[in-house]
Amino acid sequence: MERWRKGDWTLIEPKTFEAGRLRKLHGYLGAVSQVDHAVGQMVGFLERSGLCQNTIVIYTSDHGDYAAEHDIMEKAPGICADAITRIPMIWSWPDHFQSGHASQQLVESVDVSISLCQLADIEPLETSDGKNISHLLQGQEQAVREIAVTEFAWSKSIHKGQYRLVIYPRAMFPETEGFGELYDLDADPWEMNNLYFEPNSIDLVRVMEKDLLEWLVTTTRPATVHGVEIKSSHQTQRRNKYTTNLDGKVHPDQLGHVRTKNYL
Repeated sequence: MERWRKGDWTLIEPKTFEAGRLRKLHGYLGAVSQVDHAVGQMVGFLERSGLCQNTIVIYTSDHGDYAAEHDIMEKAPGICADAITRIPMIWSWPDHFQSGHASQQLVESVDVSISLCQLADIEPLETSDGKNISHLLQGQEQAVREIAVTEFAWSKSIHKGQYRLVIYPRAMFPETEGFGELYDLDADPWEMNNLYFEPNSIDLVRVMEKDLLEWLVTTTRPATVHGVEIKSSHQTQRRNKYTTNLDGKVHPDQLGHVRTKNYL
């Protein structure tokens, strides 16, 4: 035991990748069972207390870790793989949400807050990037967004339709003209066949790169000292004769109304 506390992990045998993978899965699935039990206790308390009908329960998470997918453990070298960025998003509100409905629409974590505001009849932040997904919770299937994006310090990933594209900075692969990943998630859900360099993928890659660029432009709120002609509210302020949001930024829907565009 003393050797273990000092970090002498030679006690873990056998020291093979397969054995390590199984130990990882053992701990991972054990943690899932523990969380499942804790969530069950919380829901049970709500039911016994008569609070269940007036409480929205959301089960979601941050990104996960690799559990030997692609022969990788933990999170390195990046977190743009579908295996660790496709997170749970389970909502419960008896008599309000359709029980058992599993939506196939693309949603993002930023959609949680704005949807809660809608459900609770609270005004959301005007500069929020989120989309209201309350109709999905009620069993409808209208699309929320055309793309979903994963951001990381060393990469960006875009999911559109059945495809997912990952873009890396060229400096990460100086010996090449660039590197990327493109997967057909319908045919290749575990992302084992990279289509990025296939000749017939060039047009699709260019379209998705353009989609990602537009997303980066419109979701990075431009700050401006020249406001927009928007209606004053408790979320706005007057600055230099114009009205702008309190955070000094501009909602994409208002970009066309910004005075003096070169000051964005």
